[in-house]
Amino acid sequence: MLDYTFMNRLLYNSIKIGFVFSAVFSAVASAQINKISGTITDADSDEPIPFANVFFASTSIGISSDMEGKFVLQNFPNGKYDFTVAYVGYEPFQQAFEFNGSEYRLTIKLKTNEVKLNEVIIKADTTGWAQNFAIFKRNFLGETANASNCTILNPRDIHLYFDKQDGILVAHARKPIVIENKALGYTIQWYMQKFELNYRNGRLEVFGIPLFQQLDPKNERQLKQWTQERERAYRGSITHFMRTLLRKNWLDEGFEVRLVNLVPNPERPSKEFLDKKLTALKADITSSGDSLKYYSRLAAKPELIEEVSRALAGAEQIINDQTQTMLKRTLAVRYKNEKEEPAYPPTVGRTTRKVQDSVLRIFDEMKIYSNGYYEPVQNLFVEMYWGWSEKISDMLPLDYSPGVSLK
Repeated sequence: MLDYTFMNRLLYNSIKIGFVFSAVFSAVASAQINKISGTITDADSDEPIPFANVFFASTSIGISSDMEGKFVLQNFPNGKYDFTVAYVGYEPFQQAFEFNGSEYRLTIKLKTNEVKLNEVIIKADTTGWAQNFAIFKRNFLGETANASNCTILNPRDIHLYFDKQDGILVAHARKPIVIENKALGYTIQWYMQKFELNYRNGRLEVFGIPLFQQLDPKNERQLKQWTQERERAYRGSITHFMRTLLRKNWLDEGFEVRLVNLVPNPERPSKEFLDKKLTALKADITSSGDSLKYYSRLAAKPELIEEVSRALAGAEQIINDQTQTMLKRTLAVRYKNEKEEPAYPPTVGRTTRKVQDSVLRIFDEMKIYSNGYYEPVQNLFVEMYWGWSEKISDMLPLDYSPGVSLK
């Protein structure tokens, strides 16, 4: 079974390389307006860049720069967002801003794009492109019911390479990958930063910058269907869970949280016992090889194993109130209001559906915000149900609210 990390935001520290950025910031206290504005120019020529995509990543909030490279985004909800500027042929710019009646003015200089891939050298697409694309699509879009209603509109812009020696499938794209999601009613432009599927360690890493645009419904019936499907996708999602943390109402919203602790492995005797036993068996020429193999197998077992606490975790075990951060923990998160999708149980060797159980690993303290934003994203790793379900086909914009139609 694969473990997954699926990130829909770039890491801030990783995007400082590859573009020139000069900005003038001014924060203006205001109870009524959130606003960000500025000008986008070419770093070399200083010429304005018109029609650049200007947006908050993972949201439907965005516009294009005008003929003079100018833009204004305003009147959006409070929260933290990854402000993004993207234009084909240039390195994207991304910077996180927190808004609470705030205003920022920026001057952004974009540098011509130079694709640099550090760990894996991308080669020409192999003759197995169709097979590799099928694997990519399954891991990128997901395998939920919504995935069958998602279409990648520009598949040939995706370059794929499978490294047989290391067992790694890599994908990259110079242009944004365009996904039409007819299940939830939007188009996503996904600016791919990393896709790496490692078969040897069972790990999938996906990094990118998504821009959501709502599709036009054919009629009221389709709009109603999209509204229902969006709410179903939202309930029990990571975004839903994150939004409950600061309000401390995760129990009311259907989540149960328990700590995952390391405990002694009951199947493995103590190190002292095993060392003594193995030393004696190796010295005894009359002992059977089977005994030596048996105790060697016991010694190979881990000394500590993970155990889920029976007691529900309290808020003080999950969140630091003063800093509004999630603590370094491994959490077992159960969403009891809805069962798993039918396609999930066979992937873990079951035939029956259960409630949704996931594991959330927080490697270091992680700041959370009321709109569901969290940082730094590299501190979070998900397994079990969320590892399977949290893919593009069920992803919603960060500005989504249950019962409110996207605009």
